[in-house]
Amino acid sequence: MVKSLKLKEVKFERKVIFNMIIFLSSLYMMYGFLFIYSYVNDIGFLKYLYQKKNINKVLAIELVFIVIASFIVFTSQPLNWMVSLIMIFHIFGVVWLVASPDSFYEIYDQSMNVDPGSTESMTGWILIAFGVFVYFSRLIF
Repeated sequence: MVKSLKLKEVKFERKVIFNMIIFLSSLYMMYGFLFIYSYVNDIGFLKYLYQKKNINKVLAIELVFIVIASFIVFTSQPLNWMVSLIMIFHIFGVVWLVASPDSFYEIYDQSMNVDPGSTESMTGWILIAFGVFVYFSRLIF
């Protein structure tokens, strides 16, 4: 009976982690498609989001991704290294934004001066790729 109960707990835990992976992957893809939609319709969501006055919105969005990714990383066995690598990218971005916002916005301005449209499009495609990597991370393990 104890063995059966433990097996049910393990199956439930795997199901919860798999659903969190699907949820995180979906968030990345929706966020990426939002940037691509903004680029196609010339809305400029990236320009809006990365204005200095909207730093709290950027940090809130990053925090959502960090919390969900950390839940997946710290509760899954074996370690989901793809999600943990993406989580480290988010943490690095937040630390950089909080510790040195002038440097962060200087790099952003330089990339927007080259070609704002391709920067927004590239951001969307990178986020969609993150979503695909997160989704396939569970199939690899």
